[in-house]
Amino acid sequence: MSAHVPRLKARVLTVFLLVGLPMLAVGIGLVLAIGRTQLSDRFGQHLQDVAQQTAAGVDAYLSRRLVDVALLGREPELRRMAQAGSSVPFDRAKAAAADDAWLKAVVDNPASRFLADIVSHDAMAGYREVVLTDRFGRVVAASRPPSSSFYGDADWWKAVTAEGGRARVTMTDVRWDERARTHAIAFSVPVPATDSEALAGVLTVVADSRELLAMVGSVQLGATGEAVLLRDNGSIVYSRRAADPNARFFALETFKQQAERLRLGGPDAVAHYRAPAPPDDSPWLVGLAASQLGRTYPNASWIVAVSQSEAEVLAPVDKLGWYLVGVFALVAFVILAAALYISMKQAAPAVDVDMHLVRHPGVAHVGEVEPEEEVEAESAPVRR
Repeated sequence: MSAHVPRLKARVLTVFLLVGLPMLAVGIGLVLAIGRTQLSDRFGQHLQDVAQQTAAGVDAYLSRRLVDVALLGREPELRRMAQAGSSVPFDRAKAAAADDAWLKAVVDNPASRFLADIVSHDAMAGYREVVLTDRFGRVVAASRPPSSSFYGDADWWKAVTAEGGRARVTMTDVRWDERARTHAIAFSVPVPATDSEALAGVLTVVADSRELLAMVGSVQLGATGEAVLLRDNGSIVYSRRAADPNARFFALETFKQQAERLRLGGPDAVAHYRAPAPPDDSPWLVGLAASQLGRTYPNASWIVAVSQSEAEVLAPVDKLGWYLVGVFALVAFVILAAALYISMKQAAPAVDVDMHLVRHPGVAHVGEVEPEEEVEAESAPVRR
C-alpha cells in the first residue's frame, strides 16, 4: 500500500506568506533603521563629548603657558632691565639700525644669560626663544641674538601695549617658526616697572607647540576617527594627516554654519552633524567644541573637530542586519513547515459517524448474516 502524500495547498501557503513574511520584513527593516539612526545620533554626541574634552585640554595647556609667561615677566631682574632700557631716550632710527656689536652686548647682559638658562634647561616649558624689550620696543635682553633690534612695529608688541600694557596678555596662532624650526606659539606679556605696575617693557616667549598638537593628535577612535584643530574659518591649525598649511576641513559650508552656531550658543554650546567627506563623499559624523580662550585671545579662536566614518560606526548594526536576515530565513522555513502541516490536516479523509456504521448486539443489519447462521451455512451439505 503506497503512502499518502498530501498536497501543499496553495491557498494556505499564500495566506501565511502574505501575512507573515511581509510583516516580519517590515519589522526587521524598522528595527534596523531605528537602530542606525539612534546609533548615529548617539555616536555624534559621543564625538562632541570627545571634542569638548580635547578643547578643555587645549585651554588648560594654553592657560598654563600664559600663567608661566606672565610670572616670568615679573622676575625682578627682567623688570629692572626693562626699566633701565626705557630710561634711555628713544631714537627710532638708531633703534632700527643697531649693529652686531650692540646685539652681542645685549645677549651678554645678566638678564639675557638668565633667559638663555631658562631656554636651555626648562625642557618642560618647551621655550625656544625669549626676548625682552623696553617700553619703546627696543630689545634689551634675549636668550640668543634676536632677528631684530626693534619690535615696536610688530603686531604682537602693539597688541600688548595698545592700552598701556596693563594686564594685557596676547598669544599668536600656531605657526612655523624658521628660527626655532618647529611649530610654535608666541606668548607676549607686559613687564611692569620695579616700583609700580606701570609698563616698563614687553616679554615675548616663543614656545614649542608639539605638546599641544600631540594632545590633539593622540585622539584616535577606531580606524578612521581623529581630532583636528581648526580656525573658525575652516582652515586647519593641526591635523595628524594633513600637512598642507592651506588645507581646509571637509564640508566647509556645513562646518562654518556649525561654527557660527557655537559662537552664538554660549560658552557651553557644542554641535554634532553628518556630512560627506572626500574622496568618495561617504558620510562622516563630526562633533565640534570651541576653545573658550578664543573669547579673550582672538588669535586662539580655535575649534576642535572630532570626526569618524559613519560606515565604521554603523558596522555593528549592519552586521546585526545579516543576523536578522538569517532569522528571516528561519521564520520563512517555519512558515512553510506550518503551511505544509495544516495542508496535511485538511487533506486527511473525514470519518463517517452515521448510525448504520455502528454495530449493536442482537440487532441484525440489512445485508449482514448473524454469526450462528454463518456457521450453519458453512456446515450444511451442498445440494447438487
